[in-house]
Amino acid sequence: GILSDDHVLAAALWRNLFNRNCEDPRHLELLVEYVRKQVQHLDALSGEDLLLTGEVSWRPLVESDARSILKPLSPVYNDEGL
Repeated sequence: GILSDDHVLAAALWRNLFNRNCEDPRHLELLVEYVRKQVQHLDALSGEDLLLTGEVSWRPLVESDARSILKPLSPVYNDEGL
C-alpha cells in the first residue's frame, strides 16, 4: 500500500490493522496520514547516521503542521566514528 496511492494504502491498513472493522473512517484517514509522514521522515534521514547509530526517530501521531518535514539532528561521532 505504501507504494501506491492513499486509497490502496487505506485498504491495506483497513485489512491488516483494523481487521476489516473500522467504525470511524477518520481513524483510517489519520493512520494513512501518519504512515505517509513517517515514510517521508524516514526518507529524509541520513543512511550513514542510521548505520552508525542504529537510532531511528519518529514523528508524532498528531502535530500542528502535518506537512512540515522536520530534519533530524545529525549525531556527533567520536574519532572512531562511534
